[in-house]
Amino acid sequence: MCYAYVMSIRRITLSVPEETASRIKKAARGAPVSAWVTALIEEHLDDENLERQWEEFCAKVKPTSADVKRAEAIHERVTGTRRRKGVA
Repeated sequence: MCYAYVMSIRRITLSVPEETASRIKKAARGAPVSAWVTALIEEHLDDENLERQWEEFCAKVKPTSADVKRAEAIHERVTGTRRRKGVA
């Protein structure tokens, strides 16, 4: 038996400048704009949460600058991206 995941949806209204709306529609590439924007926001919130956890870890462990550089190099090698600083 297959059970569908049911997510509660709440409608909100966002007002953006006309140019921004056009850019969003173009970036969504035909996908529903609300789904595209939701995914983008969730990714940003996940990034913010990871950044907060990293800062909490650093406050507790107090890694040396060499440790931080090594961790960032590993992150870049594994993900192919640099860790964004100041994500909020």
